[in-house]
Amino acid sequence: MKKSIFSTLMRAVGLGIVSGMRSSMGPAFASQYANRYPSRQLKGTPLAFMQREGVMRSLQTMAAGEMVVDKVHGIPDRIVPGSLAGRAAAGGLAGATLYQSAGDKAWRGALVGAVAAVAASYVFFYLRRHAGKKFRMKDGFTGGVEDILAVGIGAGATAGK
Repeated sequence: MKKSIFSTLMRAVGLGIVSGMRSSMGPAFASQYANRYPSRQLKGTPLAFMQREGVMRSLQTMAAGEMVVDKVHGIPDRIVPGSLAGRAAAGGLAGATLYQSAGDKAWRGALVGAVAAVAASYVFFYLRRHAGKKFRMKDGFTGGVEDILAVGIGAGATAGK
């Protein structure tokens, strides 16, 4: 496997994981990456909008808002069907953007990102619940730790070209 293909795969998996943790954060990082490293491969495609600075700023604002709203009681669990579908779509968008940007097939990236998002949704849902009970931490605190982890994974997945 070529280094660039492996690199794109790892980026898509990373942003899929981030999307499973915070649904709007994966696309926000993908758009930031597309703006930082513009690609002719995106121009003229349905994913071209991800290279617009206004889209990037809007997605970043949504991601910041989601980190706040995540701590509010009464928000549906991330593993209920509607939430899970949204996270899969977000992971798919992030993965498709990265793959198309690299000159690969967008559908492959969408599949990788969506699968990673669904898997991460379950993993982090149960991990957060378990950590809260085991260490007697408030949900807001464990959510904050998860926010830091999601930002770190997203930054790492999009570091460098």
